[in-house]
Parts: sequence; C-alpha cells; structure tokens
Amino acid sequence: MSKGIAQTRGPQLLVRGEVALGAIFVGGYAKNVDSSSSDGEAGALVGVRGKAGGFDLGLSGALKRAIDPAPGSDRTSFEMNATAARKIGRLTPRISVVWSPDDVGATRSTLFAEAGAGYRFSADLSGSAAFGMRRRGGGPDYDAWNAGLTWNPLKRVSMDLRYYDTNGGSSQPYRARAVLSARARF
Repeated sequence: MSKGIAQTRGPQLLVRGEVALGAIFVGGYAKNVDSSSSDGEAGALVGVRGKAGGFDLGLSGALKRAIDPAPGSDRTSFEMNATAARKIGRLTPRISVVWSPDDVGATRSTLFAEAGAGYRFSADLSGSAAFGMRRRGGGPDYDAWNAGLTWNPLKRVSMDLRYYDTNGGSSQPYRARAVLSARARF
C-alpha cells in the first residue's frame, strides 16, 4: 500500500536501508509493484529529522526510478515528503504531505496530504487511523482512509493489521482491503 492504494495484487516485498548521522539520514529502497507502467520501484533518499516546539518533524527528498518501465512512461521522478507529529499523552496526532512535480509512469504532478492519529494502548499495542487526499495531473484523484492495530511482539519487530478504503471505486488498486504486514528492523 502506498498513498492509500494497493501497489500489488499479492504480497509486496519492500527492502529499505537507512543510515543516520545525527539528524540527517540517507537511505535507499526497492519494492515490487504491479502496474501498467512498471514492475517495481527503487529509490535513493536523503532527509532530516528533528524536534521543534514539542513536534517531531521530518523532511526528505527521494529520487525514484521505475524498474522495467513500460515504453513511453517516465522512468524517474523526484518526491518530497514532510511530516509533523506531536505526542499528547497516549495520543499522537500527525500530518504528512508528499509531493512530486512529475511522478513515475504517465502521472505528472502529484500531491498526497494525510492527517491521522495514533493511540498507544500499552507498550506493545497501538491503534491508528488516517484520512488522505491525492490529487494528480494525468491520473484520477481520490480520497483514502485507513484504520488498524499495530502489535510489537519483540523490540525490533512489529505486525500491523489495517483496513484500507478509497472513494476511487471497486477496481484494482482502489478497492477496500485488509492488509497484514510485518516489519523487522536491524
């Protein structure tokens, strides 16, 4: 799932590495994608994370590259991501904005803005929900929402069960779905 919609018809494998040097980080990723414009995506990113006025803030830029792109589709794109969150007891409201001047594939300028909140029930269990809007040149606009639970059975392992839906209709990739994901950090 990315920006509220499915990127594959089956399992997705996302491999991401990151090195932090104080507040600055650099990283890269690769993932499979089922689309008419490519079979996957890889990217290199650089960003900064910090705190100001009680907020957790982040800003990053990524150079994305389509893997095995379809003829006539954009192979590369640049994407900016800005996030802000503030913990208020067990509740953490957050906002994020993702913008690209010319996305991969046939889509041109894209903007995805999302607002949501998470609630920590215990040290190992939290819940969250979010609502987002995506506006695209050369592609359909849609609104997306999700809600789910995250369980941390081990310090560096998390499992997330989440329901996603959009107002984009019942066709792939906009249809409602429940997604179970697992993440391991090294």
